[in-house]
Amino acid sequence: MKRISIIFFALLLTGYYSIYAQTSPHEFSVFAAGGFAANCYQPTSKDVSSVGFSSDFGLGFTGFISQQIGFQIGAGFGLFNVKSKADDLSSTVIGKLRDDSHPYDYDLYTTLSGYTEVHKTFFLQIPAMIQFQTKMKPSWDWTRSQKSGFYALTGIKVLFLVSNRYESNVAALYNAAYYPELDNWAATQKFVGFGEFDEGYPATGKIDFGVMALFAFEAGMKWRISKTAFLYTGAFFDCGLNDPTKNSRQPYSKYKSEKDLEDLTILKFADKLNYMAGGIKIRIAFTYNQ
Repeated sequence: MKRISIIFFALLLTGYYSIYAQTSPHEFSVFAAGGFAANCYQPTSKDVSSVGFSSDFGLGFTGFISQQIGFQIGAGFGLFNVKSKADDLSSTVIGKLRDDSHPYDYDLYTTLSGYTEVHKTFFLQIPAMIQFQTKMKPSWDWTRSQKSGFYALTGIKVLFLVSNRYESNVAALYNAAYYPELDNWAATQKFVGFGEFDEGYPATGKIDFGVMALFAFEAGMKWRISKTAFLYTGAFFDCGLNDPTKNSRQPYSKYKSEKDLEDLTILKFADKLNYMAGGIKIRIAFTYNQ
């Protein structure tokens, strides 16, 4: 994260310089974007599927140091709404477990079935990106100016997580015990926590996030719509560079009773989390110093 911070502030300094480089017109812009979002987990067991949608909007400023190269900074707000699923999460706790009815150690086999989790994350976004564009030859009569060109943006976005709420549900919990000394299985005694429990266990909660950094790329077409206004239409892709979660990790073998499921979330037993998003972006820019 320290290295990412150095790169981010270096880009900001470059942008500060570009503001004073008055060789080309600069642009103020408003933007809106929408598309898919995903939580890319690296869980301790089976893979977890995760997909949803993202949207964001905000303001930007692009200071050009030449006709083709500029530096963009800005600020905006966004939302991730992502649903994760896991068919079966199985775990085994070997030895040194015992119940009140038998003075023997046993191995516990636990399976969580039909697990779903929805995260709604609201964030403040600050980009620091470099823009490249093809030349759009102007004319004294703007109606004869070149009407379109290609552009591409790359850089880093820093996300400050404002809030995150999750809703999770386990369709069924199954526990089975094996007693090595007795060479015997116990899988139906619900009164001691063995067997299948399928009442469903919904839970809600909040996750504590830190600052998240994203690698960002965007490309598309730039259209001249008046003498001092442009329309950008393009596609974007963002990929998380760090794991923003602060919660302590713990194996999901801990979730072996109905009460434990009240505090279940993938983020607590996943080894790592990275966000990913992509979609369509529209930006309207207005120039000055034309």
